[in-house]
Amino acid sequence: MTLFSQIRPVSLREQVAEQIRNAIIEGRMRPNDHVVEGELTQQLGVSRTPIREALILLEREALIVSIPHRGRFVRVFSEADVQALFSMRTTLENFAAELIIGRLTPADFHHLQAFIDAQRVYFAEGDFQHARSTDMAFHRYLVDLSQHPVLMRSWQEIVAQVAALLYLRADYDPEYNERLAIEDHQAILDAYRDCDRARVEAENRRINGRVAGECIAAVRRLYPSSDGIYDQASPSNVGDDRSAPRNRTKA
Repeated sequence: MTLFSQIRPVSLREQVAEQIRNAIIEGRMRPNDHVVEGELTQQLGVSRTPIREALILLEREALIVSIPHRGRFVRVFSEADVQALFSMRTTLENFAAELIIGRLTPADFHHLQAFIDAQRVYFAEGDFQHARSTDMAFHRYLVDLSQHPVLMRSWQEIVAQVAALLYLRADYDPEYNERLAIEDHQAILDAYRDCDRARVEAENRRINGRVAGECIAAVRRLYPSSDGIYDQASPSNVGDDRSAPRNRTKA
C-alpha cells in the first residue's frame, strides 16, 4: 500500500507568477505600473524566460495588460470591469449554491465556521492581509464543494482580480469597516444551514452588489479617467517602498 501521494513539482514559471500575482493583489505593484522584465529578473533572481512565461500567464488572468510598442502594465480596472467581475462572481456563487445546497456535511459547516472565526481573530490583531485571504478561502471552499470543473476553473480565473479590487477599496478608504465580511459570511452560512437556497442567492446578490459599488467608488476616486492611462504609465516599482500597502490598524 502506498502511504504518500506523489509530490508535484511547481514550475519556475508558476513560482514567478505567484510572486508577481501576490505583489499585485497586495498592492506592492500598483495599477498602471510599468512591468519591466529586466527589473523582475534582477529582483527575483531568475532568467527572462520564466519571467516572460509568468507574465503571459498573468495576462490570461487579466492582471497584466500588454500594450503594443509600450510594454506590459499592471491592469487598471474600469467601472465596467468591476460590474462585470462582480456580476460573474454572483452568478458563479449562486450556481455553486444550486449544486451543493442540502449536501453540506457537519465537517463542511465546521470548516466554514472556522474561516469566519479566523477572520474575527485576524481583524482583532489588525492582520488585514490574512483576513482578506481567509475571506476568499471561505468562498473558494463553497465553490470547490461543487466538484464542477468548469465552475471551479471559472472561479479561479476571476478570484485574483477580485482580490486586487478589494485592496483598491481599502486603499481608497482606510476607514472602511472590513469586519462587515464576518457578518456577510455568517449570513451565507446560516442560510446554507437552513438549506434555504433562495436566501443564499439573495445574500450573494446583496453582498456582491454592495462590494461592487464600493469598488466602483474606489476606481472613480483613484482613476477618474482611464483613457490613455497606459500612455502615461509610472515606471515599474516592484519592491519600491512607496507602493507598499498601508499599515492598517483600524477597520
